[in-house]
Amino acid sequence: MSPRPPVPGFFRHLLLLWGLRLHLGLNQGPGKSRLLAVAAFLGSSAPGVLLGLSFFKLMRLGTIAHSNVWPYFILNLLCFVTAATWVTWPLLSAGVDDHSELSRYAAFPISPFRLLIGSTVASLFEPRALVFYAPLTGAAVGYASRHRLAAPWLAAVLYVLFALFCAAWSRVGLYTVINVLKAKHSARIMGGGMLAFLVAASFIPPIDTSWLTSVGEAGVGALDMSLIINAAVALSQVPPGYFGDGLGQLAHGRVRIALLEAAGLLFFTGVGMAVAYALLLRFHRQSGRSGGARVDGADSDPFATTRTRFDTLLRREVLDLWRNPRARLLAAVPFILAILLKLLSGRDLFVYLLGNSADAWVMGGLSIYGAVVIASTFSQNTFAYDGHGFAVFLAAPLDLADVLRAKNRVQGVAALGMAVLVGLFYRVYFGAGTLVDFLCAMAAVAAVVPLLLAAGNFLSLYFPVKFHASLKRRDKVPLTASMLGILAASVGCMPFGHALKLAGKDGPGWQSVAFIAGCAVLHFLVYLAVRPLAMRLLDQRRELVLRAVTRE
Repeated sequence: MSPRPPVPGFFRHLLLLWGLRLHLGLNQGPGKSRLLAVAAFLGSSAPGVLLGLSFFKLMRLGTIAHSNVWPYFILNLLCFVTAATWVTWPLLSAGVDDHSELSRYAAFPISPFRLLIGSTVASLFEPRALVFYAPLTGAAVGYASRHRLAAPWLAAVLYVLFALFCAAWSRVGLYTVINVLKAKHSARIMGGGMLAFLVAASFIPPIDTSWLTSVGEAGVGALDMSLIINAAVALSQVPPGYFGDGLGQLAHGRVRIALLEAAGLLFFTGVGMAVAYALLLRFHRQSGRSGGARVDGADSDPFATTRTRFDTLLRREVLDLWRNPRARLLAAVPFILAILLKLLSGRDLFVYLLGNSADAWVMGGLSIYGAVVIASTFSQNTFAYDGHGFAVFLAAPLDLADVLRAKNRVQGVAALGMAVLVGLFYRVYFGAGTLVDFLCAMAAVAAVVPLLLAAGNFLSLYFPVKFHASLKRRDKVPLTASMLGILAASVGCMPFGHALKLAGKDGPGWQSVAFIAGCAVLHFLVYLAVRPLAMRLLDQRRELVLRAVTRE
């Protein structure tokens, strides 16, 4: 009898974890080269280099470097923004697909605690993480280049502890989202949570932005510096601000205080890891549960009233999208962003910067975001987001072209409906925005969606991935596919941006609506022109797609 192989060590597990992410991220298969994927990784991380250099130069400006207030305010603000972005990113992006190791490693000889540590460390080197902490990195290096630090090694320790703090609490956000989506009543939890958030936000007074007017009239010199000082002090007293304040203490030679703040970061990192570990254990307990059995009555067949085969396909796609837990999460995000925008008086800032075009920009941005996250998420993996549904289509006596048309129609209508709801919510919640602003936003969405659907059809054929709505196992969409999807969305948004740029601060007019609507018609014609090619490729690649979306 052969002896049992030894259990892999921590670093071996870490290498396996990174290898798994690389394999899934590249959608690696036989004969596929990694060169393009590596280039896509570098390209997606490139904005981080630009952001880091920009803030490095900002901190070295004479006005900033010789000030006793601005460097600390900028550092502490960047600490807070960086941490908040990391923690809320799983919610903002519904990024629950990027960590399939939670289930893939469940049957492997690795403890949940080691999986948590390995996943947390691995998350520090993802492309988006490099972009997230690039501004703070550039600002910290710029600050250190203009101020002599008492203990440079401690500054490096503070930086590492801050990164671990953000990574730990990002696990908390991720595992919270996954547990909510895994819950039996996920729709009620998210709906009730958003309603509670809306009610709670209504009792919080908005931030005073009257100082914007005085600054605009008399310049920055008229700004009351006590506001900046109080903000810098407040930001330094929360855990994310310990890094920025620690650099300031080292610049003044107060090593003991910096050590205390390093200890504080270590403590709160440990708290975050403990909470994340508890949430991870809860997820593993729920992963083995199949969920409650659904009992349908004799007259509850949703397809009993359909008259044609195509109507049946449409209804099936509607039900799959409606029951998909990730779709519920995506649908909630634009409304949460709108509530946060009002709570932080963000609209006042946009009015100051954009004048009468502010409502068109904000309403359009939220509506486009709501449409893009729905359309791109499902159209770019249109044959697998419903599990093994594609295998059913292949076995059924129907034309796959009808399947593609039905999926496109449902995804497009869902995206447009989402945009309409967001636009109406903005008008009622903010009490601002004209009919022209609303029509510009809706026309912009109509211009984006056709290109997203057209791109999604081809991405689904050439980058098919396994995607389970049950959250038991989700493969990561290849980085190349994500970049191409972002490119399609950017091209679709160009008419909206160009029209509002021409309108300036005077606000859009009916000519802006006509221009964006004309581009929307053009984009729809492009979609109709390329759809037959996608249908032909679907027949040619049907077996390849099937093997990709049903692989174990």
